[in-house]
Amino acid sequence: MAKKDALLKELDWITEKISSQVWTLNVGALGTAWSLLIANRFSIRNAIWVFVPSLLSLLCEMAQYLSGYWLDRRLLAEMERNNRDEFHYPKRSFLYRARQFFFWCKIVLAVIAAVILVFTLVQKFT
Repeated sequence: MAKKDALLKELDWITEKISSQVWTLNVGALGTAWSLLIANRFSIRNAIWVFVPSLLSLLCEMAQYLSGYWLDRRLLAEMERNNRDEFHYPKRSFLYRARQFFFWCKIVLAVIAAVILVFTLVQKFT
């Protein structure tokens, strides 16, 4: 039977993979929409519907990492101040919740951008 440490390690790995896929999906959607805009295959209106959620997703990713960074810095300062070497994440703290919120927002926005891009491509080229 697997232990909790193995599950936490798996969750870390999956979270990293999700973040990597979100990044790839956003850059791909932005690049595709930009290329089609330059080639006059997309109107500015079509491109905006892809650009906005993709860019918002990237901003959410940055906000997720900043929330985590600020929370970790705060926890480290508290640990050093109290001469401790163990901690627990304060799951009710604003920064912890913000980190979780932005994680899910970046995924949802990236998927929305991809769906809009595919829908627009199908509509334009069929």
